[in-house]
Amino acid sequence: MTGSDGVIMPCISVGNVACGGHVSDVGHMSETVKLAAEYGVKVCAHPGYRDRENFGRISVVHTGDEILELVGEQVGALKGICEVEGVELCAIKPHGALYHDMMCKVDVRGVMVEVAKSFGVPLVVQAGIVGAGVDWGVEVMREFFADRGYCADGSLMARTEEGALHLDVDVILGQARRLMDCGEVVCGDGSMIRLEGETICFHGDNVASVEALKVLYDED
Repeated sequence: MTGSDGVIMPCISVGNVACGGHVSDVGHMSETVKLAAEYGVKVCAHPGYRDRENFGRISVVHTGDEILELVGEQVGALKGICEVEGVELCAIKPHGALYHDMMCKVDVRGVMVEVAKSFGVPLVVQAGIVGAGVDWGVEVMREFFADRGYCADGSLMARTEEGALHLDVDVILGQARRLMDCGEVVCGDGSMIRLEGETICFHGDNVASVEALKVLYDED
């Protein structure tokens, strides 16, 4: 979650709450969880690599044990706050580079599955071709992205590429509606692919995405 928490929270059913790795701290986590409780929003832990300089968006080499400790510590801290505030910790969704490493690297994926099992919650994974056919061994929630550009293989475009992050409200609305209505997305190269998912992500640090989310909420 971000500084736009107060605008976003009334419009969502699940909030991804950073756990102090790539951003946030115990005080901010507590404030966000209290806000979630106020609006009846479930909390999804959003752990990341401890790399605040790059906002957790660059892969950091770790051993499996190091990732297990890193993520377990972050999720455990958030879970403790949730228990105090009476809010459900409903899932774990890695942030940034950790998310992409989970989807592409077997060893990282195995650790994230282990963490999800230890906390007894589902793991949020990317909907589509990436990771298709993987036997996760744990309950997963497949995720669409409303404001990110897709490649033809179902992966997300690198943020360094033009069109990787949609900054136009109408474009985000169009992609979100198409994904929710028929599971289709137009890729950066103009091709169209089908995806299957249960949840859709709007980035709170993208002003256009927040505006699109408000429009969709008002329509519902």
